[in-house]
Amino acid sequence: MSETFLTNCPHCKSVFKLRKEHLEVASGHVRCGNCHSLFLATDSLVSLDKESQKAQMSESVEEAEEKIVSQSIPELTEIDKSEHYQLAVDETETAHSKSFSFKWLFYGVASLILLYLAFWFLYLWPNKATLAQDTSWRPVYQFSCSVFGCQLAPRQDIEQYRVNAIEVNTTRNGQQEVSMVLKNVANFAQPYPKVRVILSDIKGNQYPSPTYKPQHYLPEVNHNDLIKPNQSVHIAFTFTNEISDYSGYQVELVK
Repeated sequence: MSETFLTNCPHCKSVFKLRKEHLEVASGHVRCGNCHSLFLATDSLVSLDKESQKAQMSESVEEAEEKIVSQSIPELTEIDKSEHYQLAVDETETAHSKSFSFKWLFYGVASLILLYLAFWFLYLWPNKATLAQDTSWRPVYQFSCSVFGCQLAPRQDIEQYRVNAIEVNTTRNGQQEVSMVLKNVANFAQPYPKVRVILSDIKGNQYPSPTYKPQHYLPEVNHNDLIKPNQSVHIAFTFTNEISDYSGYQVELVK
């Protein structure tokens, strides 16, 4: 049986099977059965010593063209479907697939970043004061502020304060003097809360005082301090109220 080789057309890249007889005709020049171009088969042989064949068949394509009238040039028509051709195609497709995957991965990551930035500036930032106190949202703000360099207000949970030893007395000049002990029962440090006192008369009418911020009832140097977990602090302040004859009072903490 005649030995079979593989060669490929340099013009259209088609891969063909050819026999030794093809190489002996026209000094190894063949014609592509796909694009009909003339080429030297030994330039792309797979199963033959290409260098030794090229040394024996040194005629150029132009010289072979001159022999077309007097000598038949074999035309290759049997396209190879072997693993050699398939491997080359697979490698090309794999490289293209990797390039395509990397491009879409880049686009996907860039899109996620843009969406996050839009969500941050349109929703998270305008609602920072409220959402940052929510335990489910606070980690998002902590991460974002570590990236953008912003500052978060200390976490505060009104339910985690306890008020004891409340006293409301009327001073000589008619003001109401409030004294209380405030304790932070949370497992994290909290800022001082806003405070309001509500007086009640015997008819059940209520007379709330103004809402006092920490800077109103604490010295200026202390109003930004935090109450440590399980720490108790004493608070005292005075306010003026239109009712002097009251029968009850209560303290309300405001976030």
